[in-house]
Amino acid sequence: MKVRMDEKQRAIAKTAVWIFTICMLIGIAFWRWTALVGVLKKILGVLAPIIIGLVLAYLLNPLMCWIEKYTGKLIERKKPHPTIKRVIAVTLTFVILVAAIAGLVMAIVPELVSSIKNLIVNLPEYLTSVGKWMERNIAGLEQEHPQLYATLMSFWNNAQDNVSSFAEQLAPKLDSIASGGADFITQITTGAVSIVSSVLDFLLGLIMSIYLLYNKEHYQAQARKVLYALFPQKKTHTFLHVGAHVSYTFMHFLSGKTLDSLIIGLLCFIGLTILRMPYITLISITIGVTNIIPFFGPIIGAVPTGLLVLLTEPKKVIPFVIFILLLQQFDGNILGPKILGDSLGMPMFWTLFAITVGGGLFGFIGMVAFIPLFAALYAFLSDFFTERLAKKGLPADTESYMTDKIHFAEKPAPSADEAVPDLPEAEAEEETVPPTAPAEEPPADA
Repeated sequence: MKVRMDEKQRAIAKTAVWIFTICMLIGIAFWRWTALVGVLKKILGVLAPIIIGLVLAYLLNPLMCWIEKYTGKLIERKKPHPTIKRVIAVTLTFVILVAAIAGLVMAIVPELVSSIKNLIVNLPEYLTSVGKWMERNIAGLEQEHPQLYATLMSFWNNAQDNVSSFAEQLAPKLDSIASGGADFITQITTGAVSIVSSVLDFLLGLIMSIYLLYNKEHYQAQARKVLYALFPQKKTHTFLHVGAHVSYTFMHFLSGKTLDSLIIGLLCFIGLTILRMPYITLISITIGVTNIIPFFGPIIGAVPTGLLVLLTEPKKVIPFVIFILLLQQFDGNILGPKILGDSLGMPMFWTLFAITVGGGLFGFIGMVAFIPLFAALYAFLSDFFTERLAKKGLPADTESYMTDKIHFAEKPAPSADEAVPDLPEAEAEEETVPPTAPAEEPPADA
């Protein structure tokens, strides 16, 4: 027997099939989670060069476009030369990238390694000083709360032993890195295969990013063609619109926040040099890197660096805290808004939500990446709900819903068949009363 379904029934059947399929896939994923993670890691390992190439091309695209714009003004005065302009822009982009990486490694890494080495060498002495301070200040607990005192002292002694052991193991490796790295490389021969594989993946990704940047319009057109071929036109339009918004928000936030953090790191370096603080390079890099994270970044960077100053030179901890507070106020109220503006357009609650979820799933990278992604999703959902409310005739502003009253949409006007003209009450009554028959005339004889 052949079953015939109308459009509504077909839509319901498709929805049911999709829901069943998704639920089944979720069940299989939870059932074989370990095997699934292993397969995903293997796939990501195979696709690592492609992923690196896509990420590098995406991050370097704004720089290449900027170079291409100003290069075109110089070489295209009489007639266009798109190929020459693109070759020059791509070449200069990767020259700048290599020069920046080499400069950072040569200028920062030796100083950073030296600071970490001095910290590790002097760490046992710092810990001993803190231990004596604890013994002096919690000595009263030994008589009143002996169990609590024993627990605290046992915990502190174990932490001190573990940190000292870690420092003793790490110090020789830092020496080998600072002196050229020969001994360090010899010690890690067991991981040589993974290191070589990572280097090859990066080099292949670098080469792929060159091709992607050189022919970016062609590859973008191919991606659009595939989307239009596989999906309905309206859904493809929506997907491309959302993707463009996500890309703009992410790139604007990342570039602005990177510039902002770089300036804060330099200002921190200058200020700490003037104040003659210890571990200037290490603290400046920590403050600059953690400043990329909105709201939590200053706290994440200030707490460990403040403890480091407290352990090293306790008398300078108060000037250090005051300087960091002034620096963060300058960044939050002047520099940050000047560079970023309202690039996120997202309430603080959702910013904290994005930081929490991203940090819980992917650590520091998740904290940075989830913020612009959530901002783009927030803007898309805002537009979607505004459009849906407009179709229902309801107000789109949130203030209109700060009440317990129910908002009704305006009733649609009745159609021509249903429209009944409003009549006055007198006319209505006249129409309802039937007309009386005329009186009979008397006969003529009468």
